[in-house]
Amino acid sequence: MGNAYTTQNNDTIGTAIRYKPEKLFSRIRSTGRKLYIEPNTLKTLENLNTYDQHQVAVGIDALASIPLPIDGVQHKSRPTLFRAKKAPGLAGNFIIKYTVNPNYVVVSSISLNYNVLGEKRVSKDEKSALYRIVRNSNTQFDDSITPLKAEKLEESWLPKNPVIKIKTQYAAVNGMLNNLAKASWLMGTHLDTAYKHDSFNEYTLFHNPSEGNLLDFYESVQDNVGFSTNNAKQLAAILQDVQSKGKPVKWVVHSQGGIIFKQALKHHIKTHGNAGLNMNSVSFHAGGNNQKVTDKLLAQVGIKKENPDRNNPFDIVSNIAGGNDLSLGAIKRSLQFRKNVKGSGTASIVESPHTLPFLSLEAYKSFLTQAGDHQSAAKVAKYMESIK
Repeated sequence: MGNAYTTQNNDTIGTAIRYKPEKLFSRIRSTGRKLYIEPNTLKTLENLNTYDQHQVAVGIDALASIPLPIDGVQHKSRPTLFRAKKAPGLAGNFIIKYTVNPNYVVVSSISLNYNVLGEKRVSKDEKSALYRIVRNSNTQFDDSITPLKAEKLEESWLPKNPVIKIKTQYAAVNGMLNNLAKASWLMGTHLDTAYKHDSFNEYTLFHNPSEGNLLDFYESVQDNVGFSTNNAKQLAAILQDVQSKGKPVKWVVHSQGGIIFKQALKHHIKTHGNAGLNMNSVSFHAGGNNQKVTDKLLAQVGIKKENPDRNNPFDIVSNIAGGNDLSLGAIKRSLQFRKNVKGSGTASIVESPHTLPFLSLEAYKSFLTQAGDHQSAAKVAKYMESIK
């Protein structure tokens, strides 16, 4: 793994070592303080994935600026005079603790910023980050579930804590319009379906926070047309980190999560060529990514598909957004069921052809019938007859 910094071990202050971010991540300064970092803190930095390393490197580099861009270190009556003081600096999802004086800055610790991570009252305030998710109940999604019991799925998985790296055997990337709480139980449900013969009680979620309808859609378009979002770049670094650790991780990606995963592969190939990522494997559920394009990228980096893609034939996201079935019949079906995808306050989640894992057309017809949407159930039945 590449580093976003260099050190000079013969230039020290106490136990701290001289630190220099690479030019690519350095700000242009005419003057600035020297930077030093404690050895244990340097190990923490080295243990981060490359995306997080770069975020922290830029944050550390900013501490050398004059005047310092962090509150509370400038003398009020004499602005040019600086005094040594401990203060926190912010860098992405991290807090940098440091001591500053007129000539140098000593970085003493780097840690996750719990003030900005976790569940928020407004979902757009949540951050893209890794979270450990734990099983909370044994409610399972299968073809026998009722609409009433499906509501209990919301209690099946709970977010536990943000983490720096993946230490579980399973991981997931959620789609659009999911806050952390919903992404936790929904992606746990998708993992249970994708790997139903496996036994596990925790997984790691790469949370794709919701910015709202328009911005989530804009992000999806960016990644789908090849302009990597920060989410895709961050996921690329996470996949690379999994590879470097040498412990296999099984992923499931849903909806926009499929787009992000596809673009993360593209970003990885652009940055590292065809360097292997075979410690990762994946299942795509209702992906907004194009399957043919994605399959070529997966083959380039050696990632295996654990299962065939799960796409409901009535799902507008996989059919049209992903460009996986643009036949007239698929377009007609997708448009007829777009309201089922959007949902409403009174509709059951089982009525959506997109949200929960696609099991079979027979199961989907049964869900619609139980939920009282007989008109949609009849359309599914008619389609089933047409493909016999």
